[in-house]
Amino acid sequence: MTFYRQIAVIVLFFLILFLFIFPTQDGLVFLILKGAAMGGLVVTLISYAFPQYFKRDDSQDDEFELPQDNGIDPSFSSAIKSHYNRLLSQVLNLVKIVNPDYSAAIYMIDTENKGFKCQENTSTDFSDFILTKNEIISSIVKTSDPLILKKNKKNEGWEDILGTKTWRGSETLIGFPILYSGNVVGFLLVYTDHFSSIQDRDQDVIEKLSQFITHGMEDLEQMESLMADNYFNSRIANLFDQLEVKSDESELFQSIRGLCRAFFQYDKLTIVLSTEDKKKGLIKLVDGLHDDIDEGEEFLFQNTLHGLAIQDGKNICSNAWYEEYPEMNRFKPGDNRDFNFMSVLSIPLKSNDEAIGAITLERLKSRIYSDSDVRLLQLLCGTVSSILNWQQEYKKVHLTSIHDGLTGLLNHKAFLDRFEEEISRAGRFNQMLGLVVLDLDKFKLVNDNYGHLYGDYVLREVAQVISENVRAIDVVGRYGGEEFAVLLVNTDIKQCLPLAQRIVQSIAEKTFLEGGIAVNITISAGMAGFPHHAEKVRSLISKADKAMYDTKSNGGNDVTIAPEL
Repeated sequence: MTFYRQIAVIVLFFLILFLFIFPTQDGLVFLILKGAAMGGLVVTLISYAFPQYFKRDDSQDDEFELPQDNGIDPSFSSAIKSHYNRLLSQVLNLVKIVNPDYSAAIYMIDTENKGFKCQENTSTDFSDFILTKNEIISSIVKTSDPLILKKNKKNEGWEDILGTKTWRGSETLIGFPILYSGNVVGFLLVYTDHFSSIQDRDQDVIEKLSQFITHGMEDLEQMESLMADNYFNSRIANLFDQLEVKSDESELFQSIRGLCRAFFQYDKLTIVLSTEDKKKGLIKLVDGLHDDIDEGEEFLFQNTLHGLAIQDGKNICSNAWYEEYPEMNRFKPGDNRDFNFMSVLSIPLKSNDEAIGAITLERLKSRIYSDSDVRLLQLLCGTVSSILNWQQEYKKVHLTSIHDGLTGLLNHKAFLDRFEEEISRAGRFNQMLGLVVLDLDKFKLVNDNYGHLYGDYVLREVAQVISENVRAIDVVGRYGGEEFAVLLVNTDIKQCLPLAQRIVQSIAEKTFLEGGIAVNITISAGMAGFPHHAEKVRSLISKADKAMYDTKSNGGNDVTIAPEL
């Protein structure tokens, strides 16, 4: 646009010069030229004297209009920032669990510098900052859906994201936009060296992770606004510092008990969460009197005081509740006479504006809870609701991420992580572990002869047979294509042998019948134990794997124990 202005000024200059040289010419044409010159001078004068009337937003020329920076505010408390950073780290960790071949980075908007700044990454190859005008990033932020980009000669901007390297042409990026308040404020970027390693299921899981970031930021913003009350602020901040998104639920409830003891007067504190059918309440925590109902018990919401706040989704505050609700019991029929609590303050816990539970304070004396009590308990309930929502979302995504999509068993990465945990625990408590590695015999022939869909059916059935023959404390994973692994906790290697033999025999005796196709197949197993054969995860796997191949070389359909050190 500046270029056209310059042309207009030059034309105006020569027009005035022409009229200055030939001032006495008459006729309609010269009259029009004089009028145009006068008009141009007036416009030029006003544009310089009153520039606000000609102000133009140059940002409209940009391909992507940057929204307001709605990310985590730099003025947020350190507790909120800490949770934000942990949120991003946990998301990237889950991406690696989904597929170890992936590297990933999370970028958030930087409006001041017109680009996106890297917040967390799993590889130093990712650039710290990428301009919005980058061709790839521009494509990602224009959509609310995941975008797959394969490297080719026409692509521009790859070096700006991943640095200079030798490109093979199979490299692939997947961009997952991160939305906040309806705007794209960042993106989750996943990179792999070869597009063939990308599975449809991976995209679905990672898309949920990008949405998880959005929900996490929204909850953090809500938490920050709720923490505005200085009186309660420091203790709420301590609650955040103590808990992580993957913390156990019981830790949260114990922290709530400590806060309530410090700030409220009550004879009974009860925390209730609704069951899946929304008709019953499960007692998660009790402080004070336990004789009427205790932790772990359930009660029907209908016609109960402790179900009222959940069913109606509103606060209950009274110093004579039985006069306001004479038809109601506290938990069970008749208990309002057996336990004469008079004052009550009950605040619902909510998820997506739907009540999922309640925190209730009760007093034996008729002394109503103050406005300050109501406000502080609301503050606590709002914060607890966000934490519960956050933890629940994390559990859902985490469970999906660590399990194999076909068999439902732990995937390769998750199995190794559990193996490391169990071997560390066994070392501390002087316990033993047994590892069984199993591989289907001649499984390639099944795929070749009957197709991969039938092969997938066989793998699912084998996984079920293995799971049915182990204990609840044992760990089962799909280690590879047709390879499985079982970790027998606190079990000597000799005690593992009958179990491994039972699995091998069960599979050999089973007829895999599906779609009119009936096939019998066998499996080979190899075993190694901690600490008899090795004390490191990799060494144990190597020994069990070799024992399994010894079984195969002897005809398969059997179990071989690795030789001891």
